[in-house]
Amino acid sequence: MIGSGFDLGEPLFLHFRRYAMFDYNTRIVILCAGLLGVIAGMVGVYLILRKRSLIGDAICHAALPGLAISFLTHVAFGGDGKNLFWLLIGAGISGTAGSLAVIGLRKWSNLKEDAALGIVLSVFFGIGMALFSIVQQYPQGNAAGLENFILGKTASIVASDATTITVASIVVILALLLFRKELKLLCFDSLLATAQGWPVLFMDLLLLACVLIVVIVGANIVGVILVIALLVIPPASARFWTHSLPKTILVSALIGASSGIFGALSSLLIDRVPSGAAIVLVASGFFCLSLFLGSERGLLWRVWSLGRQRIRADQEHMLRAIFELLEYQGKTPHVHGQLRSESVVLSDLVRMRAWSATRFKNAIRQICNQGWATINEEGAATLTASGIQQSFRAVRRHRLLELYFARWADLSPDAVDRGADYTEHALDDDLLAELEKDAIVMGDSIELPKSVHPIGS
Repeated sequence: MIGSGFDLGEPLFLHFRRYAMFDYNTRIVILCAGLLGVIAGMVGVYLILRKRSLIGDAICHAALPGLAISFLTHVAFGGDGKNLFWLLIGAGISGTAGSLAVIGLRKWSNLKEDAALGIVLSVFFGIGMALFSIVQQYPQGNAAGLENFILGKTASIVASDATTITVASIVVILALLLFRKELKLLCFDSLLATAQGWPVLFMDLLLLACVLIVVIVGANIVGVILVIALLVIPPASARFWTHSLPKTILVSALIGASSGIFGALSSLLIDRVPSGAAIVLVASGFFCLSLFLGSERGLLWRVWSLGRQRIRADQEHMLRAIFELLEYQGKTPHVHGQLRSESVVLSDLVRMRAWSATRFKNAIRQICNQGWATINEEGAATLTASGIQQSFRAVRRHRLLELYFARWADLSPDAVDRGADYTEHALDDDLLAELEKDAIVMGDSIELPKSVHPIGS
């Protein structure tokens, strides 16, 4: 914990000002927590794209034996075992051994990556716990504070730690910026990178080195157990907001930094809340927010998007039904020069679409709101000039798909119609041009192909 909680007799803004704005230790803690969130968020994006998020977890657990061995070695040479530099060096060596063990098991055995990660994680963690029990038997063991490396102790950060974290953050950020193109190719198509002669193994090792630096830096802030959360949660949250890699990295870094800063402040303002746990909980809150409100993959966005797609599909189906009914009655609208079509009775449309009354009324109301149709006092629908254009395009696209399915898929007319209904709304201009080319080759009319299942048939 950073602070000692609320003073009920003191306003919140005075409490925040007194501790956060003018307390030197608090500013260092917030700075370090924010920097950790930035580099963890940036590195985590590449780990997720490389589908190696769990390797960060393996490195975190593999660092524990190094901490214990470093302590025991330091004590054996007459030290007190509290030297932070040597403890982190030991954690780095052990984490490197763990990551190399994962790579070795994958490369020279038939084990899949998840099995190799599980083996390395469990074995190194078991060794670490066994060595920690030995450490606790030493007089210096209880005072060494090694347990802080497991769950973290943000309040123990001093100016020298801040310098180390700042330098490490600069190194990681520069590495990711300098090799951004190579890492992008590695994450999206490693086989192509190998075929083009890119040093894939070197790039993997570089990525693992960045993960190792994040683990070492995060060990003293949130602990080696919780640092994996900062490697996974911010990038996972960022992917709900954008599909662009640079934007994903930026959003992930912002979420990581915000998690570190607000988590540290939460520990300051709320009594007995560990900083590491608070940081992870804030990151989880950002994830839940992104899960529901993300502008690209959020649940609410998906519901809204699917609803919009269904509305557009119903509009096109209704326009097509009106056009084809007019065509069946010998009143085919002219695309050029006709301001309004003939009228069709709504009851005939109801029989054509076989929709529920609510869905039918909504579709009619929507095309009227768009200005594509009007309803007269007798309850008959009439297409406007823009409605004729829209309905013609919908019918033409549907029938080109029907011709394609009927010719190449060998389906019944009803199945062809259903298949065209399901796929016509996903057609882009390139696919439509391919359908037109196929129709021209086979001698079909592409202006307005005949339906494979006329209404009267």
